[in-house]
Amino acid sequence: MMGYDRPLKPEWIYKTLKNIEVGTKPEDFYDAYNEIAVELTGKDGRRKTRTVLFRTFIYSFQESKTKIESNLIIELSKKHDFEYMKPIYMAMFILDYEILKYFTQMFYRIFDASQIVSSVALTKKMTESYGDTEIVKRSTRAFLKTLSDFGILEAKSLNNYEQINKINLTSEQIADILELYAVVNHTKQINIKNLDKTIFSYYNISDLTEIANKYHTDKWEYIRGIDRELLMMR
Repeated sequence: MMGYDRPLKPEWIYKTLKNIEVGTKPEDFYDAYNEIAVELTGKDGRRKTRTVLFRTFIYSFQESKTKIESNLIIELSKKHDFEYMKPIYMAMFILDYEILKYFTQMFYRIFDASQIVSSVALTKKMTESYGDTEIVKRSTRAFLKTLSDFGILEAKSLNNYEQINKINLTSEQIADILELYAVVNHTKQINIKNLDKTIFSYYNISDLTEIANKYHTDKWEYIRGIDRELLMMR
C-alpha cells in the first residue's frame, strides 16, 4: 500500500505545474522547487514533498521519468488561476491514492458538516480498517494537514479541526474533473449514474446530468439510457 508521505500545499503544486517546462529533465526544476517551497527549511523536507508532488502530478501520467511530458493537470494549471485549480488537485489526490479515497469515505461516514473533526477518532477508524501501521497514521496526519492547507479544514488544536463551508464548483471545474477521472482510469467511457463521487466529496456540485448535457458534443458525447448515463470522452 502506497502512503501519502508528506502534506502538500496547493500553492506549491500550482506554482510548480504552471512554471514547469514540458520536455525538460525533472532534475532541472529541483532548484526552482526549493524557491517555491520556501516554508520548508530542511533540505530533506523539500526533497520529500517534491517527490510526492512529482509522483502524483507528473509521473503518474507518463511511463518514463527522463523528461517531463505534458498532461491534463499541467495544461489546466497553465490555463487557469490558483483558486480554480485547487479542487482539481484535490480530486487528483483521491484518484491517485487509494488510502486517501478511503480516508475521504471514512471522514464523511464519521462526521457530519456541523461536527469538529477529531484526528484521534479518524486515525482509530483508519487503523481498524488498514491495520495499526505507521504508514496509515502518517498518511492520516499528512492529509489532514493538506485539507487544512486547501482551506477545507481549519486547525483548532493539536487534534481537532473545524470544517469550513464547502465551496460550489463551477460546471467547467466539474467537467475538467470528469475528464481527469477518465484520463487517470484510462477509459473513454464514464457512466455518471454509477460514478463514485468521492472525488467531489469536499465540494458542492450541481447535478451531473446538467453537466453532461451542457458539454455534450464539446467535451464528450452524452448517451442516456434506462439504467445508464454515458459520457463518451473525446
